[in-house]
Amino acid sequence: MSAMANKSFDLELINRVSQFYYKEARLLDERCFQQWLGLVDNEIEYSMPARFVPQANPELQDTEAFLGTDQELERAKGGQGSPLRFDGHLATFVRTYRPFKTTAWAESPAPRTRRFISNIEVEPLEDNSYRVYSNFQMFYSHSGTDNHTYTGGRRDLLKEVDGEFRIFKREVITDWDVITVPSLALIF
Repeated sequence: MSAMANKSFDLELINRVSQFYYKEARLLDERCFQQWLGLVDNEIEYSMPARFVPQANPELQDTEAFLGTDQELERAKGGQGSPLRFDGHLATFVRTYRPFKTTAWAESPAPRTRRFISNIEVEPLEDNSYRVYSNFQMFYSHSGTDNHTYTGGRRDLLKEVDGEFRIFKREVITDWDVITVPSLALIF
């Protein structure tokens, strides 16, 4: 296969994955949570690790790991801290049906959101799965309160099942140093 044919395959894959993410953002912004749930696998793992400011590790000095953002997540991942969220399928299901309840004060009236997804990188793995990195920005407005902007990155594991992508794993990495937003119960 020529290098050009291989490149067009990559562009096609990136386009398909990008379109999947744009559709996902639209479904969430239009509050089509039941349809969104159809994009995730029954074994989904949805996490949002807490970030912290690590002490400098002199052993890593002069390497990229010295400044790496993964160090800011180690404590939450290593069991020494608590993640902001760690949901399986049941918790994700409950989270998507909560807005339909009149007793869900954080969801009633429904907040207005607008998601922007960018910087999509696709890394093919084996057996029709893909590691995907993306950035997000989300505008949030709710019931006459201050407007908020959420930003961060996502690390996903997508699998292609019967020609359709499914989200098997999502790790949301926020950019905040101090959390000042009204809710983390949103789907990023």
